[in-house]
Amino acid sequence: MFLVPHIVFLILTVLSHIGASLFFAKPRFNKVITAIIWLIYGIVFLILPPDTPAINFFVSFGLHLVLFFTTTAGRTVEKGFLFFSYATTYTCFSSLFNILNNKLNNTVTIIASSFVLMTIMQIILYMALLPSFRKVAMYIREGWAKFYGVVISFWVLIVGQSVFTLMKPMTTQETIIFLLTMLAFCVTYIAIFNSMKNIVELSREKQKSLNTELLQTQVDAQVKEAKIVSQNRHDMRHHYQALMSLATDGEMDKIIDYLKLQSESIEAMTTGRFCENETINSILKVYHKKAKNQNIAIDICAAVKPNISVPSPALVTIVANTLENALHGASDSKSATPYIKVSIKHKAGRLVISCENSCIPSLDFKEMPDYLQGIGIHSIIFTTEKYNGSCRFSANNGTFIATIIMDE
Repeated sequence: MFLVPHIVFLILTVLSHIGASLFFAKPRFNKVITAIIWLIYGIVFLILPPDTPAINFFVSFGLHLVLFFTTTAGRTVEKGFLFFSYATTYTCFSSLFNILNNKLNNTVTIIASSFVLMTIMQIILYMALLPSFRKVAMYIREGWAKFYGVVISFWVLIVGQSVFTLMKPMTTQETIIFLLTMLAFCVTYIAIFNSMKNIVELSREKQKSLNTELLQTQVDAQVKEAKIVSQNRHDMRHHYQALMSLATDGEMDKIIDYLKLQSESIEAMTTGRFCENETINSILKVYHKKAKNQNIAIDICAAVKPNISVPSPALVTIVANTLENALHGASDSKSATPYIKVSIKHKAGRLVISCENSCIPSLDFKEMPDYLQGIGIHSIIFTTEKYNGSCRFSANNGTFIATIIMDE
């Protein structure tokens, strides 16, 4: 009967590990293949020698580590942080189970306690840790080392105490120390996520600032257009009088010259218009001006319909971040002739956004590595995928190319 609580807890552990692999990160394989892999893991995990608990612990940890990274996709830094967070949390509750198992004599009570502990752990993981992490992970591109250092330090500390409990029961004093360690772990995690949230707020403020700048550009453009319309309305009477006078005198050549002059004047007033889509046009105007101010040659070819299915906030995130990255890339390229080429058009029922810019010659890749994915790039990827689009980034011979394709 002594082994029954352990077997129950091990079964719950395997189910918890499978859940973590399926939901903590994006699965690499389909559900059937993933289930088979983890079923094999579960069988191996349950048949490890019960008389060597320390070996059981470290073998299962190593096996779980390998399987977690094998069966999940996504950024390595995110998966690593989640794995060690999960491993530390699980180790805490596993140690609590061992403490209760040593203090309680009733098998039913121990089994019930194991269910309660695992339930509490799942609530903490899936209702607190994971949602909080997903809210902030997309904005965290630097500073992962300090987060890893804290989490792994706690993992080592808690594992050391947990392995000790496997060797012999904890004394009351040791139990108190362990509980205080768990409390410190929880408090530290709260501090970590608060730190992450501060980074998120800074990123959001940056996006708000960009949106405000674009909105102001739209307002300025509308005010300017209203002034032009008002001026034209005021001048129209004089134009009619001038044309009527010339027509009365039969001076057709002067009428043609006069109309040409007015056409050139109207053309001059409407320069700076890149496309019919107001949101994209405003973004292009902002970055055209920024590029010119930094002596970066910029060539824009845009033909976008006024109304498309992609909402304006998403267009701002994608197009503005693409051009912002291009601006930084061209500025940092140290090229004698830094440049940006932008093409936005409709093709085969899809919106194709292409941006090429000069970059540092040492950049060379066909798929952008994780360490280069800053907040802007990740925002582009996240928003594009949200609207069933795709994006690709590459660099070669001092040229960086970003291509985003989305449904209209």
